[in-house]
Amino acid sequence: MDRRQLTQFITVVDAGSLSEAARRLHLSQPSVSQTMRELERELKTPLFVRGRGMSLTPAGRALVGPARRTLRAFDHARAAVEAVEALESGRLDIAAVHGFAVDPLSPLLVKFHRRHPNIALRIATAAFGPDGFEVLRRGEAELLLTDHPAPYPRHSAVPLPVAPLMAVFSPKVTDIPPGERIAVADLLRYPLIIGLPEKSAARQVFAAHLAAEQLPLPTSIVETDHRDIIQSLLIAGVGAAVLSAPEADTARGLGAQVRTLDLPPIRTGFLYYREDPLSPVARAFVSMLQPDAI
Repeated sequence: MDRRQLTQFITVVDAGSLSEAARRLHLSQPSVSQTMRELERELKTPLFVRGRGMSLTPAGRALVGPARRTLRAFDHARAAVEAVEALESGRLDIAAVHGFAVDPLSPLLVKFHRRHPNIALRIATAAFGPDGFEVLRRGEAELLLTDHPAPYPRHSAVPLPVAPLMAVFSPKVTDIPPGERIAVADLLRYPLIIGLPEKSAARQVFAAHLAAEQLPLPTSIVETDHRDIIQSLLIAGVGAAVLSAPEADTARGLGAQVRTLDLPPIRTGFLYYREDPLSPVARAFVSMLQPDAI
């Protein structure tokens, strides 16, 4: 197995067909097909089920993660020669669950960019719960921001401060209790736009808090994973919402009414990475958060 074979293998996996992979690689389709058959002969097993597309066999699926990590290792070696240790170039892939990109990730990205303006940053969405860690296992990202404990060994974590949750109301609401704070029981009188997926740790902790306080579950008027629509619905008066402090500040600028929610902290954030050698760029990001982390 060599780098050429692995590069073409991953391109076929991502493209879904030989013809599209060949186009992306600027090669002929027979050339890519021949390389895949060479790789299968070396491994003594089929990697693809050939038909209208190129679907992976179990052996092919098992190769994807190691192949991506091997190619990343090739990139790391080349980057070292090209002085990426000095962070003059490179790319960092980070995956984050919904709701954590604005806070706490966004200000960290700004801080990192100011230190290393030539580093390209790619932010992908990760699933909540154990499934989110697949992006690390498959090598699709080096860093994962989530609120879920690591389900597998060989992961390291850096805890991140997360802004508190705020109760946010439409400008049209006139019966909000006076004062800067609002009790959870008072918030539950309003229909809510809920942007916390059921698998999120924050949603589960919130439900546990309601149970402990013998409070009913909220009346949901809208449930969505698309946090970018919550503020427009809220301002239009569809319902109230529970947002992180930075999101609440943005809503306040649009005219929303914001109250501090009388609720113990329920959001916790952790930046995870595998205990494999990190790229220089990822090492710099982790070191920025916690100098002794690696």
